[in-house]
Amino acid sequence: MRVQVTVHELGGSTRLRRVLTPADPLRRTHQSRLLWAHTGALIGSRADLLRLGALVRLAAVSPHSALYLPLRGNPRSAYAEQWKLADLVVVRGDVPLRRSAWPAVRSRLRHGRARTVDTPAPRDEARPDDWRRDRRALGVTEFADTVFLAGTAEALLEAGDELTRCGNQVAVNPDIHRSGGPALLSQFDGPDRHAGPRRDEGWECMVLAEDELFKRPQAGG
Repeated sequence: MRVQVTVHELGGSTRLRRVLTPADPLRRTHQSRLLWAHTGALIGSRADLLRLGALVRLAAVSPHSALYLPLRGNPRSAYAEQWKLADLVVVRGDVPLRRSAWPAVRSRLRHGRARTVDTPAPRDEARPDDWRRDRRALGVTEFADTVFLAGTAEALLEAGDELTRCGNQVAVNPDIHRSGGPALLSQFDGPDRHAGPRRDEGWECMVLAEDELFKRPQAGG
């Protein structure tokens, strides 16, 4: 899939050299905070979920980049009205990005150059049963109204594939056809590595879809 991104070069000699943002914002996507109640949700339209899947796979193969999705300012759907919303950053675990440094990095993203890039295609093979084990686990941290999703390249590729699968499910989902959603399509989960003494606590992120474009007209309507 080809996507348009804006590339913000950071300069310097650190391994985090650039931040990528979608050239066309994902305006129908919301990300809730996850760690305040150990549960939350990502919700999007079919088009946004498909594009998000491609962008997450791009982050997976970008060893010097972070993907930044500014989502907090999106118009809220009724379902997301009560959520504590956040922006989303997706980054490989081997890319050094101190969460406390993120506000300063974010403040530098005023100018960038537009590029059209090819993202890795979703893989057709079935996911292995052990894809959620530690070597592929996704990790979540939060800071400055931002959810940071990190993992190995393989973990992010798997997450991108799953988001693409969810996007493809929207067109055939009965809940979407009936009411436009929200419809639960999948779920990500993992350990909360910053839970202090509550090391057994984890987090879960439901993947939901809302899309009025696929809502069937009601009889007599």
